[in-house]
Amino acid sequence: MGARKIAYVVFVFPVVISVILGGYVLSNVLAQPDRHLNLWQIDLNFSFATEPAQIGSKDIRIVDLNGSYAPATPLDFKVRVNDTSFDCGDLYMTVYNMSSVPKQVVSQNAYFNQCFVHGNSTLPLSGPFSPVINSTGTYQVVAEMRNKSYTGDINVTATFNVQ
Repeated sequence: MGARKIAYVVFVFPVVISVILGGYVLSNVLAQPDRHLNLWQIDLNFSFATEPAQIGSKDIRIVDLNGSYAPATPLDFKVRVNDTSFDCGDLYMTVYNMSSVPKQVVSQNAYFNQCFVHGNSTLPLSGPFSPVINSTGTYQVVAEMRNKSYTGDINVTATFNVQ
């Protein structure tokens, strides 16, 4: 009878305590904002177009930009700004040819007074930025947003290929 109590204390008790403490820690972690449990880390997106990495501020992102395009295809991408202090500011978008030294501007456009907070809109408000590139090579797009008073700016850069 004494061996049975010792077996419970040595083997069963630690398992029960581990499950209880593990559940408590997991519930606290999952209760934090922007946390979720993803046990199946499988990408079910079968799209062959990959989105390029974006470098810069996390408050501005280039949306609908693919990693590669065919020549003479409109790029059709937009920008999403998450910082409301840039509402009604100016958006500047530039595409550079990285195959030439120094890099040369292929397409550039400015969109003034872009008020996005009220409608939670993507920018530019007039529609996507759609330059057409006819030459193959490596290109870089830079999106820069300046606030209304020109005292602050945020930018993001992404690289893509035309092949």
